[in-house]
Amino acid sequence: MRKNNLPKISSRSSLAALFMTGFIAPGAAAPLEPLREPKLFASENGVLDLVMEARARPVLDIPGLQGWVYAVCRRTNKYQGGCFANAETVSDYGGVRLAVQPGDVMNIRLVNRLPGILDAEHATGPHAYLSSNPTNLHTHGMVVEPRTATFSRPSFGDNVFVSLFNPFNGFLGMGGFFGRSRQDMHGATTAVMFVDYSIDIPRNHPLGSFFFHPHVHGLALNQISMGMSGIITVGRASDYAQGNKDNAAFSEANVRHLVLKDMQILKTKVGLSQQDPGFCDGEAAPSQGACPGVGDFEGGEWRYTINGQTYPRINVTSPEGEIWRITNSSGNVTYNLQMDDGDGKVLLTQLLAVDGVTINLPEDAPPETVLKLAGGRFKLRPCPNTTSERGARPACVSEMTLMPSARAEIWVSNRDRRGNVTSGGGAFVLRQKKVQMGSGDTWPAVDLASVTFSQSERPRHADRNLKIIGEAMKGFNSTGIFRKQVPDVVAAPLPAGCRALPPGHRRRIFFGVAKPDDPGSFGLGYEEIDQNGNVVAAQEVKQFDPMSPFVCLPLADGQKPATETWELVNLATENHNFHIHQTKFYQLTDTGSTPDRKGAGVMQDNLPLPVATPKIDADAQGGACTMAQWHNGQCPSNPVLVGIPFPKIGDFVYHCHILEHEDGGMMARIRVVAAPR
Repeated sequence: MRKNNLPKISSRSSLAALFMTGFIAPGAAAPLEPLREPKLFASENGVLDLVMEARARPVLDIPGLQGWVYAVCRRTNKYQGGCFANAETVSDYGGVRLAVQPGDVMNIRLVNRLPGILDAEHATGPHAYLSSNPTNLHTHGMVVEPRTATFSRPSFGDNVFVSLFNPFNGFLGMGGFFGRSRQDMHGATTAVMFVDYSIDIPRNHPLGSFFFHPHVHGLALNQISMGMSGIITVGRASDYAQGNKDNAAFSEANVRHLVLKDMQILKTKVGLSQQDPGFCDGEAAPSQGACPGVGDFEGGEWRYTINGQTYPRINVTSPEGEIWRITNSSGNVTYNLQMDDGDGKVLLTQLLAVDGVTINLPEDAPPETVLKLAGGRFKLRPCPNTTSERGARPACVSEMTLMPSARAEIWVSNRDRRGNVTSGGGAFVLRQKKVQMGSGDTWPAVDLASVTFSQSERPRHADRNLKIIGEAMKGFNSTGIFRKQVPDVVAAPLPAGCRALPPGHRRRIFFGVAKPDDPGSFGLGYEEIDQNGNVVAAQEVKQFDPMSPFVCLPLADGQKPATETWELVNLATENHNFHIHQTKFYQLTDTGSTPDRKGAGVMQDNLPLPVATPKIDADAQGGACTMAQWHNGQCPSNPVLVGIPFPKIGDFVYHCHILEHEDGGMMARIRVVAAPR
């Protein structure tokens, strides 16, 4: 990530400036606030009907600081064009939770009342219109249609090729305020004032935790960094978690949702939407909920919050323990999370779900296999009392690495040093440990929350781990979303140039830079590989071109989901994070070219990629090798093989979910169409 070209901010020492601006209070620490749950909007009678208004408002209890949030309210009539400032409207920096069930429909009217943007790096040249701050809505991780609006149904599905403008900001040369049928420079349909989404949730949709946020190319980082995100839950944790020997459902009262957000704040109390990784000293000792700015950012702070709160208190009182559903809603920051008591004791937790899908590991799966299937994101430890009545292996973790957009669900209960569940008190700190992204960014260490246990009774399930009904393999059952015929799709001739991969073929996706003299020109390359490993088609690394999809494929015969093998290669010396819309994927456990679902016990929607270790001077090439250098052995980088089922038709994208990389061009369009028979 590159530095922003900001003027030098003169100040006294950063610590003194923080005291004066009220960012850090001197003297005794104030009592910690209990962690609050995100405000809840639940579906009623199969429908969740809302207005979501993107707008500026004061945030983080810092006088004068404006963030961007979603004001959310129930929609009571089809003419409603916004939310009124009353007790029923939630306009919270921490974000809201939308709770739905399989088979529901989410009807959302999105209204753009955002101010123009001044520090967006990509709002230049032909993309200057981005300064007017268009927005849209994406339901991250959900397996739903990306459909476009039609005359018979004038609403969009989860379609990121929509740009909604605030007409009071102007269109900056796009031809006036009324452009509902126009396309912007990123190939998106444009609208003014509001746009309607109607997102059908399949009846066989996986249960779990998901995420919503804006996805306008060139502004995704800016809008999320200023606060625009929230979470979605499909079903309840108690639908798949059993909390005791009697197979009773886990109490929903003991489920928490933790949304991780961070915001860089200048000395002038202005939020920095184009985040800079050098804002803080990456080597400094961790502080509670924030780190002070250095250099050009002296006098400011980088605030890290949970549900919009700075260093809250989490008190676990139930003998049953708690399920924590954690979402990394940061635009750029990777969180490396650990709970410890400051005296060498690290709290062990049981891993239940990854990216919104409960895991389903075979009893005989060795730890190294579990680690690989989960993309190396978790530091695994043996689970005490590993017996299971369901034949599934429990996985315990002492540390987890969540890249931007990643989610994890864990069972949290007090444990002794050997990992056995126990009663009684205990005090820990939930920490963000320092993260080094290969040769790229360094994310500072920050203490996020105080965690205390005051469990007075021995848990009824202390002699075993929490039992879960694994959703990962369920999706491949005969009625599962990754196997059952895709509804409402009829056979159609294939578009020109669109075909299924021949048997044994796979796709290879390269993550690199498009212009060697510009390290910010992030891009993707492409190859098709035959059954003998030969390259039969190729496209050099290039920046996002919405008008030229890299990939087009049909569903399988009978309009059933098609499944492909993709090989992911990182040409860069910094980490990237693979994400694809409208589906999930699983990591293959061997190097074969046929998806065998060996790794489908862990379904994911983002995956960290290992860095390249070039034998050449990659820095002279923007920090990445070329595809040719990888082929000739000058740039060793281990490919990651994934199996991807495609259960939805339409146009969507795959990209790096480090949003500075996505906005810089590391994204490509994909099209899935009906099978010809």
